Amino acid sequence: MKKIIAGTVMATALLTALPSSWPALDGHAYAAAKKNTAASHYIVNVNGNLMTVRSLHRSGTVLLAGSDMAKLFSADYRYDPKHQYYEIRRTSPNIRIVLQTGKKAALVNGKSISLSVAPQRFGQELYVDAKQIAALLGGQWKAEAGVAIVSTSGSFRPFRETWQVNGSTATIHGLVLGQTSFYSVNDVAAAFGATVHVDKKTSMVKVKKGNRTIIFNPFSYVLNAGGKKTSLPTAPFIQNGVPYINLSAIVYALGGEIEEQERFIATSGFIKGTSIHPQWINQNTLLISRPDEASSLLLDIRSRTALRSINEMDLTLSPDGKKAAYVDENGHLFVIDLVSNTVQQIGEDDEVKTDLVWSSDGRSLYCIYGSNNEAVAVVALDNGTITKIIDDKVKYKTDLRLSPDGTKLLYTVANEGKTNYTDDQRTDVDSIDTSGTDPQLILVDLSSPTKQPTPLTSSSDNKVDSAFLSNHDIVYVSATDDDMSPPSLKMIRNGVEQTLLDKQNIIDMAVVKSRIYVVVEANGLYTIRCFDPSTKSWKIIGRTKHEITSIAPSPYDDQIAVTMATDGGENVSLLRHGSWMNLTK
Repeated sequence: MKKIIAGTVMATALLTALPSSWPALDGHAYAAAKKNTAASHYIVNVNGNLMTVRSLHRSGTVLLAGSDMAKLFSADYRYDPKHQYYEIRRTSPNIRIVLQTGKKAALVNGKSISLSVAPQRFGQELYVDAKQIAALLGGQWKAEAGVAIVSTSGSFRPFRETWQVNGSTATIHGLVLGQTSFYSVNDVAAAFGATVHVDKKTSMVKVKKGNRTIIFNPFSYVLNAGGKKTSLPTAPFIQNGVPYINLSAIVYALGGEIEEQERFIATSGFIKGTSIHPQWINQNTLLISRPDEASSLLLDIRSRTALRSINEMDLTLSPDGKKAAYVDENGHLFVIDLVSNTVQQIGEDDEVKTDLVWSSDGRSLYCIYGSNNEAVAVVALDNGTITKIIDDKVKYKTDLRLSPDGTKLLYTVANEGKTNYTDDQRTDVDSIDTSGTDPQLILVDLSSPTKQPTPLTSSSDNKVDSAFLSNHDIVYVSATDDDMSPPSLKMIRNGVEQTLLDKQNIIDMAVVKSRIYVVVEANGLYTIRCFDPSTKSWKIIGRTKHEITSIAPSPYDDQIAVTMATDGGENVSLLRHGSWMNLTK
């Protein structure tokens, strides 16, 4: 209480000591002021929010209601009838402004300053020069195109940002009002190849790209894009003839999409729908499958756009990334030249062929062959000749792999269970004996004259995601049907098995040259880890809360393509230098 009384006494003393006395607020003075004065309302854009304040127009001068100004800046406003002064006070920044009608002087935190325009009283309200009061309250006020633009926290702060637009670098300028960023419509339009026109009479802004026309104005939150009206999160404005707007709003209105965290704009939008099985064509291009359309795409990861669509799925990419192979529903083998986009049928054989694997020289394809997956064969691509390498009639071979030097084959096989019947005619099944049917890894030495399949394992666990390392060591994920026992990562070296990662929820595993990559899930967090056998050490590459379903490390650099599960299906993302980016939506 003592501080308040002391402050009032000090303010009164300082006001009394000013060069000329403050005019009395009597009825005669008020009546004289009213004679040539008109009151109305004024549109104000405060940090992107449209508001109206009461305005006073006198002899070409526009003043704004002091109480409304205080409200815009979240300040307190009061009138002291005893000492006949008005007070505007703001705590952040700490400002106390004392004003009196008709006086071109004010007290700011106890110090006298000159005012450009004397405050005027109209009715029960004091009207003030908005520009100067805004500056005293720690902000900025500027009027253009019929709308006052207000920053309540500091002056308008210009900025420039570097964005990737379809993979190319673009600079976009902007202004910050308060804590809200607005972007130059001219710069965004230029990135889209669009034009901008501002009507000098109406302040209407028109952005045109081809047949698409976007209209908005600084008096409204409404944006009209091709006849479709949408609501803007913040009101646009014009400064120095340049319109500024919310970035996402103008990007979407122009038909594009935006990843703000990555500062990436796709002018034609991102590829949408389920995308799976990414394969690296080169350092900047992925081959991805599109199950919804039964097709594949060549995806440029810099622009995140499709370079080409292929009307086939389940393509197997050649080692040099220039060709891809597939088998149609009739069992015929085809090779697509991804450079020339030509398709060649390889031979006339229509037997079932699965698990295609390219030879290192790209001249042949290995496959699991036969309707019951009972053989392993190689197809010569120059003439379509098929040669069976393994024809032991053991059914259900899967996961065919070729060593990096092309001298060894690896596959998984599970023997059939023995069916016991109750009758001699074998029409009524009594039981099925599944002992000895556990899947096992089989190795074939292609340099051997006999090419005999050699079992590498005999354990009862499931064996998935098997792969060769560059030194011919073999790794695989060992899993059981017991939900309480998580998978393990195992390696076979010189016939000796060792565990590299024990009892972890391994989602996927991939090998690139001598490095092993795994995705491990724990408590809803998905972590990609890399194992270097030469140092026997693990390194964390990246983490995310999004569900990773598969990984495809690049053989060219440190990038990793991943598939992630979403509500709309799986999409492809990229992990680069610890940062995530969406390639498809």
